[in-house]
Amino acid sequence: MISPIRAEVSAAALRHNLARIREEAAGSRVMAVVKANAYGHGLVEVARVLDEADAFGVARLSEALALRSSGIRQRIVLLEGLFDCGQIIEAAARELDLVVHCEEQLAQLASCTPPRPFDVWLKVNTGMNRLGFRPEQVASALGRLDALGPRVLRELRVMTHFSAADEADSPATQQQIAAFARLAAQRSWQRSLCNSAGVFACPEAHAEWVRPGLSLYGVSP
Repeated sequence: MISPIRAEVSAAALRHNLARIREEAAGSRVMAVVKANAYGHGLVEVARVLDEADAFGVARLSEALALRSSGIRQRIVLLEGLFDCGQIIEAAARELDLVVHCEEQLAQLASCTPPRPFDVWLKVNTGMNRLGFRPEQVASALGRLDALGPRVLRELRVMTHFSAADEADSPATQQQIAAFARLAAQRSWQRSLCNSAGVFACPEAHAEWVRPGLSLYGVSP
């Protein structure tokens, strides 16, 4: 028996939500997060609808390959990074960006010879305590990334993730912004801090890139 339940996704609503985010963060580029099958809305279909996004953020290589195979040419960022040399080589061939958030990923990059260099996003743990290098580890991580040279590293960027931007009375977000600013001041590089809640709550942290996820799909942060 075929289930009578169905979900209809409005392309116009998706486009409206992206436009609303652009209004809020007018000076930033938008990395639309489409991980987990675009939060259940359809990975490829959503990416095609959001064709004005500057980039797409995915969790896994399989998601990125599905987008590339469907003709999506925007920048695609592997938010969880990779741990296997074969996947790193595949990611390079498909012109994907890597997020690096742990020592194991640094070691894998050093052991591989990809067919082209990467734009690499260094993830800093400023308080989310999920993924990323702690502030005291950043200098060492930067040294190891620099040592990779132009055969692996084309451009280095930096990101963090807010833990409580949806809690207006929490001091955590401002503490994270301050910690990130101290680290990011070491270089002139492209930065990304804001998730959906940060886009609306923290205009001072919009930086060069914002990374909306849930707000694209109509969930208020």
